[in-house]
Amino acid sequence: MDMIRREYKKTVCGITILCDVIPMGPDYTICVRDGKNGHIGSAVMAAARPSLTGDGISATSSVLNRLGHKDEEIARQIAETVAAHQNCTVVCTCGIHIDHIRPEEIREILDACRELEEEIIESLA
Repeated sequence: MDMIRREYKKTVCGITILCDVIPMGPDYTICVRDGKNGHIGSAVMAAARPSLTGDGISATSSVLNRLGHKDEEIARQIAETVAAHQNCTVVCTCGIHIDHIRPEEIREILDACRELEEEIIESLA
């Protein structure tokens, strides 16, 4: 990947999820948010390391959660996957907000974020 900022988008549940990927030397900063109410709900730093099975590269992460926010799952998944794939360090912040969100909407958002993650990995290959 050339060293430029990239933006990815996915519309789901009536919101657009935006994902910015910013190269920082060999590492990346990734920001995942909704287009209307984006904020920092969680921040995850993932660092690549040899897999504990001895097969390939994995990642270890540290998490900071804002009180009452549940954005960690998305931030951790993206940070760890990109860090392991690129053998680097990744900081991913995430803040997606939907009032009165239903369980099926949470699943749809998680699926959309996995699709964004796949697009990122593909573009970095």
